[in-house]
Amino acid sequence: MKLMIQKWGITLYILLLTVHLYAQILGNTFSTLQFITKVLLLPILIVFLMMQDDFSKASKVKWFLIIALFGSFMGDVLLTSEKYFIAGMLAFMTTHVFNILYFNKVNGIGQAKSKKFLGIFILLAVFCVFIFLQLKGAMGALIYPILVYMILICFSALMAIQAGGNTKAALISKLFWFPGMLFFITSDTVLAFNKFSWSLHSPIKNIGLVTMLTYGIAQLLLVKGFQLYLKVSTDK
Repeated sequence: MKLMIQKWGITLYILLLTVHLYAQILGNTFSTLQFITKVLLLPILIVFLMMQDDFSKASKVKWFLIIALFGSFMGDVLLTSEKYFIAGMLAFMTTHVFNILYFNKVNGIGQAKSKKFLGIFILLAVFCVFIFLQLKGAMGALIYPILVYMILICFSALMAIQAGGNTKAALISKLFWFPGMLFFITSDTVLAFNKFSWSLHSPIKNIGLVTMLTYGIAQLLLVKGFQLYLKVSTDK
């Protein structure tokens, strides 16, 4: 079983994500299939990561990854209902907090910054201001928790870059962690604009496909990066 999960875990994840996206295209008639495939995505990634041989050898900080992924799983479940939007957002905040803590262990914020750090920081700060100005009128009482969420996810992206200051994580950060965080930010941005603007004024058909595709890619890249870093960090 362990070898099968190691070999086919990512393939199964991609297959489930594909089925979920296709079920979205087919419409609400397949809402049960949409729900099942969505809530199975993160458990597959969690089991895949825990089944890696290097997971048992890694330091206790590895559990930050599992908590982060479990936060995403809870967010996926809760956000299937509009009335649990705040709870779902809090669950995803947990994801970003523990990803930040993990990246900080890889290469702490107190260490030398990469050359890209300041430039990306400015771009993300401008991005947050832009989103705030565009949606503040529609967010109402949600403006402050959403602002906190935006800061957390952008800081997680910055820490993904900072983690690349560790020589063992340099290529992983560049190819997996930072791109993964950019896909995560893209997914949440589309979700926010759709919830507070597009769906109210000019609904876009199947916009959920964009949200879930970018989210699915984000989680895949992050977990693949975690898997690779567990391997290189436990090599003697």
